[in-house]
Amino acid sequence: MSPFLRPHTGQGARPHPPQGDLPLDNGQHILIGAYSQTLALMHTVGVDTSAALHRMPLRLIDPSGKGLCLPSGPTTLAFLRGVIAWADMPWRSRLSLMRLALGWRLSGFRCASEVSVAQLCREAPPDLMQALIEPLCVAALNTDAARASGQVFLNVLRDALFGPTGSADLLLPRQPLSDLLPGRAWAWLQAHGAQLHAGHTVRQLKQDLDGWRVEGQSFDQVILATPAREASRLVGDLSPAWAASADSLQHEPIVTVWLRAQGAAWPCPMLSFPSQAGAPAQFGFDLGALGGLLTSSPWWSVRQAPPWPTA
Repeated sequence: MSPFLRPHTGQGARPHPPQGDLPLDNGQHILIGAYSQTLALMHTVGVDTSAALHRMPLRLIDPSGKGLCLPSGPTTLAFLRGVIAWADMPWRSRLSLMRLALGWRLSGFRCASEVSVAQLCREAPPDLMQALIEPLCVAALNTDAARASGQVFLNVLRDALFGPTGSADLLLPRQPLSDLLPGRAWAWLQAHGAQLHAGHTVRQLKQDLDGWRVEGQSFDQVILATPAREASRLVGDLSPAWAASADSLQHEPIVTVWLRAQGAAWPCPMLSFPSQAGAPAQFGFDLGALGGLLTSSPWWSVRQAPPWPTA
């Protein structure tokens, strides 16, 4: 068994061993209402999403309580109402945001594949970039605006801000991540007769006339849900060009910090810490307020994507 393999499901969406009285999840994950297929899958394997997830309208609130808050209701109308009511953002920046949004919609939410989020939003004022565009980019893509794909960003905006009612809602986990999907999916598969083997290294993948052979066993289909470099190794002989492309992908870890402060309270279960020079936007989660994980316990986690400040 590889030292990097563990006999459990979830990978990124799983818990670490508890540290004292603190159960540590592997980072804090954010879902939105537009993730309809993910939510449907959770329902299929028996997850009560209304109990497992804290749903609230999109709010990008900073520690002072300022920021963009969308009201409930039809998504596009809620977006316009939220922008108009964004009192701490200058009117010129709010009008710029509405012009950008209108332009993206008229273009069918399409742009050239090489365009970054920063290039896509080059006409946005700096205060709008700092308070909205860059935090949304980090939240959705885990990458800063200078390097993130403009097309993927537009896909998220199309589905979230211009989709059905509730598409832009934030869904924050109330339960450990393994209970939200991987653990339930594992149990569901076993209940339906699937044979599951965790912690086994696959060293060889071959294609034949009848399908696939994995470590000498025959299968109709194969899904590669592995790190890019491992996927590249497995299919290197079958598809050299795809393998080379996968092998060139760069990994970008996410740092999560857990904090405890007795008697402190946040204005919202999730806070947005705007980007600064040399540092991307960050997000903080009031785990005690979310309940389930740490009911009435004053713990917070702060999630930061790269790049990180050097000083």
